[in-house]
Amino acid sequence: MEKRYFSPIVIFLSILFLVYGCGGNGGGNGITAEQLIEQGWTKFKAGNFSGAGGDFNAALGLDANAYEAYLGLGWTELRQSHGGLAENAFVIYVDSTSDAQYQARGGLVLAYLAQAKFQNAITTANVVLSAVSAWTFSNDGNFNHLDLKLALVQSYYEIAEYTQCLDAINTYFDQAFNPGDVNTDQGREALAEKIESLYTG
Repeated sequence: MEKRYFSPIVIFLSILFLVYGCGGNGGGNGITAEQLIEQGWTKFKAGNFSGAGGDFNAALGLDANAYEAYLGLGWTELRQSHGGLAENAFVIYVDSTSDAQYQARGGLVLAYLAQAKFQNAITTANVVLSAVSAWTFSNDGNFNHLDLKLALVQSYYEIAEYTQCLDAINTYFDQAFNPGDVNTDQGREALAEKIESLYTG
């Protein structure tokens, strides 16, 4: 049987396909990292957090400098109760870009709180609230400055900074609230009940 060989023109066309069809910032279907990020936020807003995470990871696979994908991953992991993974993604985003820092830092507060890193939560919450007093997460308005203020109040309580806890409650939620001496068992119990009421509405 006669041997068959690939002609030079076939090889050349194959190379062109690899370079232009699969290269650059697009995948095999031509989608770009930017489009994947946009698609990820659409899924995020629809509550499909797993699917959103897949898109954000795919965007980073196409472009390691698509830093907004880290912001998306942070919020996606946070919504799936993966505090450590959320923290990692937020920190990479904050360290890599100066854009929308407070969108990531607000998420970091909640990621720290989820991991009982209360001092980190306090420090970061104060930074965000000092800069953007009416902070709101742009891709989910259900997360806003009230969540950061609650995190601040709870974190102060958890590290036994009861006076600061009371100050935060008076400043952000109820100026008239007076539990008495917060260094007594009765005062601390009143603080705890107040915090619970703030969460439950």
